[in-house]
Amino acid sequence: MKRNKVSRRNFLKGSGFIASTAAGAGLFVAHNPELEAAPLTGEPTKRTTALAQCPYCGVGCGTIIQVENGKIVSMRPDKDHPTNYGLQCIKGLTAAEPMYVDRMEGDPYVRKDVWDEWNKPDHGDIEYISKTKGSFDEEHFIRVPYHDASDMVARKIAHFAKKYSGNSISLYGSGQLTMEGQYLENLFMKGVLGSNTIEANARMCMTSAVTGYFATLGSDTPPLAYDDIELADMVMHFGHNARESHPIIFWRIADHKKKKDIPTVVVDPRATGTNKGYADINDKNHVHVPLLNGDISFLNAIAHVLLKEHDDVIDWKFLKAHVTGWQEYIDGVKDNYSPEQVQDRMGGVNHDVSPEKIRRVAAMFADATRKRLARSKGKQEGEGYGGVIIMWGIGYNQHIHGQHNVISIINLLTLTGNLAKPGCGPFSMTGQPNAMGERFTGGLTGRLPFNEGLGNLKHRAHMAKMWRVPEKNLDNAASSPNPGYAVGMMERALKDDLKAMFLVYATHIDLPDQYNLVRPALAKTFNVVQEIYRHAPNNLYADVIFPACTWGEVNGVYISSERRINITEKAAQGPKGCRPDMDMVIDKGKEIAELLGMDGDKIFPYKRGKDGEYDAEEVFRDVCRASVGTDADLTGILDREKLDGISPYEQLKTLRGIQWPAPNYEAAKNGGTQRRYMMQEGQWENRPYGYFRTKDGKVHMKLCQQDYSQRKEITKKLMEFGVKKDHYTIDNQDLIIKARDMALTPDLPDEEFRGQSWQNVPKDKFPYWMGLGVVYEHFHTAKSNRSPTTRRLVPEMYVEMHAEDAKDLGIKDGEWVRVVSRRGSLEARAQVGGTDSLVKPARNSVPRGYMFGPWNLSVADSADPKKNKWLANGISNRCWDPVSGQVDFKKLACRIEKI
Repeated sequence: MKRNKVSRRNFLKGSGFIASTAAGAGLFVAHNPELEAAPLTGEPTKRTTALAQCPYCGVGCGTIIQVENGKIVSMRPDKDHPTNYGLQCIKGLTAAEPMYVDRMEGDPYVRKDVWDEWNKPDHGDIEYISKTKGSFDEEHFIRVPYHDASDMVARKIAHFAKKYSGNSISLYGSGQLTMEGQYLENLFMKGVLGSNTIEANARMCMTSAVTGYFATLGSDTPPLAYDDIELADMVMHFGHNARESHPIIFWRIADHKKKKDIPTVVVDPRATGTNKGYADINDKNHVHVPLLNGDISFLNAIAHVLLKEHDDVIDWKFLKAHVTGWQEYIDGVKDNYSPEQVQDRMGGVNHDVSPEKIRRVAAMFADATRKRLARSKGKQEGEGYGGVIIMWGIGYNQHIHGQHNVISIINLLTLTGNLAKPGCGPFSMTGQPNAMGERFTGGLTGRLPFNEGLGNLKHRAHMAKMWRVPEKNLDNAASSPNPGYAVGMMERALKDDLKAMFLVYATHIDLPDQYNLVRPALAKTFNVVQEIYRHAPNNLYADVIFPACTWGEVNGVYISSERRINITEKAAQGPKGCRPDMDMVIDKGKEIAELLGMDGDKIFPYKRGKDGEYDAEEVFRDVCRASVGTDADLTGILDREKLDGISPYEQLKTLRGIQWPAPNYEAAKNGGTQRRYMMQEGQWENRPYGYFRTKDGKVHMKLCQQDYSQRKEITKKLMEFGVKKDHYTIDNQDLIIKARDMALTPDLPDEEFRGQSWQNVPKDKFPYWMGLGVVYEHFHTAKSNRSPTTRRLVPEMYVEMHAEDAKDLGIKDGEWVRVVSRRGSLEARAQVGGTDSLVKPARNSVPRGYMFGPWNLSVADSADPKKNKWLANGISNRCWDPVSGQVDFKKLACRIEKI
């Protein structure tokens, strides 16, 4: 592929880029001690650089870290990286700014009452939990030497494991950890403790995609590469505001649209920046589908139209040879999903998804497929290119029926042969920079590394051998129930079934229903936090806090959304006392293994280097060795090291990443495997699967349904979670499954109370939809909120509302309002209308009846509960998909009150 010639100047101008990299408290909108940067020094300048993947979204842009006098000071896009070609969005460009704001350093923090109890004879009550949780105050903490704090943690955790089982201990990890750290976390939890209670923020972002891929294709992750964008004849986005959440991907698609005039479709209740950007290029071949929850019906209706009116694009040969379940799918969509039959599920008033619009999108889809077929005529399968790419983001996964959403996309692509070929296929875009690494290493409940389940006896034995742990530990993990995934983990804590929790590089405010579920749960468990910021939300509920190094201060790798393993080099030493997360998992793993009667040095055979830190590259080699024989095989990297003398990290650095799998020397030398499935993996002897990764080697289609006939009755029961005392989702699985199978929403607004002034809406009524999402300027809730540039661009919490809704309510642009749900509230400034709003960023627009607010700014006012008024997940519902475990943050019911 030729290097993309995207106009950097135009895109930066169009996205409101402010070229400011100034540091210091003077740029902040308000004086907040949690967000004050350290002063600059006047030392002579010594400059160095390091290669890395950007620390924010899952696109995986190549970044060059700029270091002066041992401190990370700025970022520069890597012009040689095949993902971004020297472009970078505002988040990546300002990634250095929050590095040293409110940083912790020195000895660990231990709650004073916890330490006092520990120092009583025989350690007092070894199960003691701090009574001062919910506070950052220094008076409640004592600084303790690392080894003393670590010893206390190890002994308390070993006690819980012996008395209550390993599954009484949980870990909430992150898609921002290095892959090496994620791998060892899973080893520690499942291999040492025998615990299946390991979760990560990927559970709230991408697990509907994960389980959807497994259900259909037999393995996790997209089969495509970013280069397929420039080969596509059509791109569709479902619940994916790429212009704000994945700007480089949007820029590449927009550039391709401009050059080749390809049609685009954005399926989203809001007219987002992605929609506007494509419409500005060519409105005639762009369609906005303002769906609200009707995605399954919409996709099935497209399939219906294709079968009835464009049957020349149905790939009957492929279906008969390589697919199961296709006949039932075809019969179902023909009988029940005409565009006219699905109108009751298209979102209702203000969501114009007419039969005409559905047929228009289906015709565009058919035309794009015909272009691919024309190029393929007379050629071997796979020699042509083009067709339709369907992308989706976090929002599309965040449904009670998220897995069914994903399966429905893959169904449509399979029906038409637009599956895993050059220029066509399913493409989920990850939220976190290394959420793909978390999935790759199996760092979630029920998973093992390399896309295998914990229930796979053969792989379980293999991983026990590679992890150097007793098989019985993994057997214990496999037999340990953990219903409910991340939500269930917190509910188990409320029910006293969970005794301790590790929080590593993930913030608890990722999770839903903060006031009724998450924070009450954390108040009951012994919590060990590894953190970089002194006033990070997790520290409120920590019994012990270990100061940690962060991105740019450790060596390791990240894996991007196209399966590209990118080097992330250590550019600077972390502040004094800060340790890499990977080092801390090794330390605690060794200590706890010994206390449980195992050989810690055997399980973690890694040696410290001259800098006192463990060698991350040796852990990476361990990962490669363990991957042998799996569909994620990386042993070719080791083969190349043996034959050519090039170390794994040097290979990644020189090639600017390797796409897994890389099972042999040639694959590793050529940068891995660009596309998966259908024999596209190259010359791979002993491939562990056939055409697809499923046991029979076929795509498994499944007709997913949507039925609103019992919507009110069932949703009324869903809305009791977080409201009704001692009412848990893990005890009501039949209800959750029924809601999933009917593709319902977790909330339902009292629409009959719309059109009234805010004072006249009863306090127990919630007339409006409310959705939470991301904004271009900010990533999540910690680092980007501490960046002075991004805080200037979006300085405060806001809620978008339609001008007519604001008029009805009696709310004016810029006024402060309270957004109230059945579970809690947040405060925000009203952003009325579009670009004319006085409230930054004044960019997107919402339909009538729908409010939208960013969750990125949840603790930008303060993480302290006494001051924190912007906590978006204080209003969210905890209902989750019964297979993927994902929660719906997009379709909440709310009331608006003027403050």
